[in-house]
Amino acid sequence: MKTLDDLIEWANEQREESLQQVDLFSNGGVKAQLVMPDGTTQDITAGVLSHQKANVDAFTSLVSALER
Repeated sequence: MKTLDDLIEWANEQREESLQQVDLFSNGGVKAQLVMPDGTTQDITAGVLSHQKANVDAFTSLVSALER
Protein backbone atom coordinates (compact mmCIF):
# COMPACT_ATOMS: atom_id res chain seq x y z
CA MET A 1 0.00 0.00 0.00
CA LYS A 2 1.27 3.44 -0.91
CA THR A 3 1.51 6.16 1.68
CA LEU A 4 0.35 9.75 1.42
CA ASP A 5 3.98 10.79 1.00
CA ASP A 6 4.34 8.35 -1.92
CA LEU A 7 1.29 9.90 -3.59
CA ILE A 8 2.64 13.42 -3.08
CA GLU A 9 6.00 12.37 -4.51
CA TRP A 10 4.32 10.79 -7.54
CA ALA A 11 2.17 13.88 -8.17
CA ASN A 12 5.23 16.13 -7.92
CA GLU A 13 7.08 13.92 -10.41
CA GLN A 14 4.14 14.10 -12.82
CA ARG A 15 4.02 17.88 -12.42
CA GLU A 16 7.74 18.16 -13.19
CA GLU A 17 7.35 15.97 -16.27
CA SER A 18 4.50 18.15 -17.50
CA LEU A 19 6.57 21.29 -16.87
CA GLN A 20 9.36 19.82 -19.00
CA GLN A 21 6.87 19.17 -21.81
CA VAL A 22 5.54 22.73 -21.55
CA ASP A 23 9.09 24.03 -21.81
CA LEU A 24 9.84 21.87 -24.86
CA PHE A 25 6.69 22.77 -26.76
CA SER A 26 6.33 26.43 -25.76
CA ASN A 27 9.64 27.72 -27.09
CA GLY A 28 8.94 26.47 -30.61
CA GLY A 29 11.78 23.96 -30.60
CA VAL A 30 9.54 20.90 -30.59
CA LYS A 31 6.44 20.40 -32.72
CA ALA A 32 3.82 17.69 -32.42
CA GLN A 33 2.34 16.29 -35.60
CA LEU A 34 -0.36 13.72 -36.11
CA VAL A 35 0.11 11.59 -39.22
CA MET A 36 -3.20 10.53 -40.70
CA PRO A 37 -3.73 7.16 -42.45
CA ASP A 38 -3.68 8.92 -45.84
CA GLY A 39 -0.24 10.36 -45.11
CA THR A 40 -1.34 13.92 -44.43
CA THR A 41 -0.22 15.58 -41.22
CA GLN A 42 -1.84 17.88 -38.71
CA ASP A 43 0.08 20.13 -36.33
CA ILE A 44 -1.23 19.38 -32.84
CA THR A 45 1.42 21.33 -30.93
CA ALA A 46 -1.08 23.83 -29.48
CA GLY A 47 -3.30 21.01 -28.21
CA VAL A 48 -0.38 19.17 -26.61
CA LEU A 49 0.83 22.38 -24.96
CA SER A 50 -2.64 23.15 -23.63
CA HIS A 51 -3.01 19.62 -22.26
CA GLN A 52 0.37 19.74 -20.51
CA LYS A 53 -0.42 23.15 -18.97
CA ALA A 54 -3.67 21.69 -17.64
CA ASN A 55 -1.70 18.76 -16.19
CA VAL A 56 0.65 21.17 -14.41
CA ASP A 57 -2.33 22.94 -12.85
CA ALA A 58 -4.02 19.68 -11.87
CA PHE A 59 -0.95 18.15 -10.25
CA THR A 60 -0.15 21.44 -8.48
CA SER A 61 -3.67 21.47 -7.02
CA LEU A 62 -3.44 17.80 -6.07
CA VAL A 63 -0.17 18.26 -4.20
CA SER A 64 -1.52 21.34 -2.46
CA ALA A 65 -4.62 19.45 -1.31
CA LEU A 66 -2.64 16.42 -0.16
CA GLU A 67 -0.19 18.51 1.84
CA ARG A 68 -2.92 20.10 3.99
